[in-house]
Amino acid sequence: MEMEEESTVNWNEESVAIINPLANIYKSHRKIANIFSKLRTFMGINLFVSPTTLLLATVLKRMGCQVRIYDDVLEKIDPNYIKESIILISIMTTTAKRGYEIASLFPDRKVIIGGVHASMLPEEAAQHADHVVVGECEHVLSELIAGRIGEKIVRASLLKNLDEVPPFDYSFMKRLPQTLPVQTSRGCPFDCNFCCVSKVYGRQYRYRSPESVLTELVGYREKYGKIKKIDLRLDANFTHNRERAKEIMRRMLSSGIVPKVTAAHTRLDSYKDKELLSLMSRLNFTVYIGIESLDQDVLDAYSKKQKASDLLTAIRVFHDHNIKVHGYFIFGADGDNPDTLKHYEDFVHASKLDTFTVTVLTPHPGTEQYNKLFSQKRIINHDWDYYDGLHFTFEPARASAHEMQKAFNDFYLRVFSFKRCLNPMLLLNMDLMKYNLFISLMSRMMKEDMMSYIETLRKRVTVQTVKM
Repeated sequence: MEMEEESTVNWNEESVAIINPLANIYKSHRKIANIFSKLRTFMGINLFVSPTTLLLATVLKRMGCQVRIYDDVLEKIDPNYIKESIILISIMTTTAKRGYEIASLFPDRKVIIGGVHASMLPEEAAQHADHVVVGECEHVLSELIAGRIGEKIVRASLLKNLDEVPPFDYSFMKRLPQTLPVQTSRGCPFDCNFCCVSKVYGRQYRYRSPESVLTELVGYREKYGKIKKIDLRLDANFTHNRERAKEIMRRMLSSGIVPKVTAAHTRLDSYKDKELLSLMSRLNFTVYIGIESLDQDVLDAYSKKQKASDLLTAIRVFHDHNIKVHGYFIFGADGDNPDTLKHYEDFVHASKLDTFTVTVLTPHPGTEQYNKLFSQKRIINHDWDYYDGLHFTFEPARASAHEMQKAFNDFYLRVFSFKRCLNPMLLLNMDLMKYNLFISLMSRMMKEDMMSYIETLRKRVTVQTVKM
């Protein structure tokens, strides 16, 4: 009976628009979209067509649907111009409000909303859509498009066999990415209290086979030519199953796939595996490590399950194997104050970290971090636009949100100043110079917005002082 119903669907008549929303606080940046495009090309990345969007388009095209991706950054979202009958919108927390606004432009179309934020707050998203997908969409997408699911909130099961996921169809992009994104796993067994990954994708890792990964890489090379850079950061931790990761790397080497750069998330303790390090070195790896904090008490509060005392040794061992290291830091834990940023800067110099980013602790809804701060009545901004890792949306424990926000903004403008970015020593590492210039330009493009937010927080402090 199900097969008979499948045969009645003429997928060629189903037209689907996939819309990539941009957070409202960045809407003024649309007027300089050409600069964004040039920065994207300069860095060899694609800021606006997310892997999720590209995967949705690929799956729908394989079903036989007519599909088009619309970019909220580089083009106007106009319902008079967008003719497709079905609208798909994938939202993160910071793009949720804009996603809802876009959904409201299409009252006469079927609107389906998914993504991390929708999975965490499906009841909220359901106020703006005909259907909300919670979790991974592969099992339910065809039924939704065909109109065979009546539920408003569709709770999808996790895909068990990731080898079934098709490789990205790059015909949807105006230019090929200089860096090839590849996902080899989903899920994360860890449960850091600020992270959504395990809640959306499960606490059990699910893997693609090494054969599947290599088939994708070889297929791309045969169709488009040499692979210069590979980005494996779609995986929460590429090396969690080390034997599988090693087998993928061995097959890459035996197939002659040796990119100039291979980027991957890994846990700190992977530095202890010598065979893993050797393979990473031969494939020009840059490892991206969630350092998060230098304070063991903070790491424990995050449920990070990592030792701060191992950091310097781990980075040195990676460097000894010619593996570059990018460190992620978080600013805003209960143990942090404005001086924490200086400790981060000193550590970066002492450890010789190749690159790093510092983000503001963001209490994403549905996480333990959000629930804790909400119960303590410390959430001061419920506007999802500002949940982007750059804005304090809660009251920190050891300084005001205004003080912490100002320190964070000053830190980026100082550490990534044009003067520092143009240091002659960086001429020896053009990738590092490009990265620093990119962060510097982005910081300056956002300076006006950030200063406005700092002033808003200052006024809040003033009002509180008057009330006291």
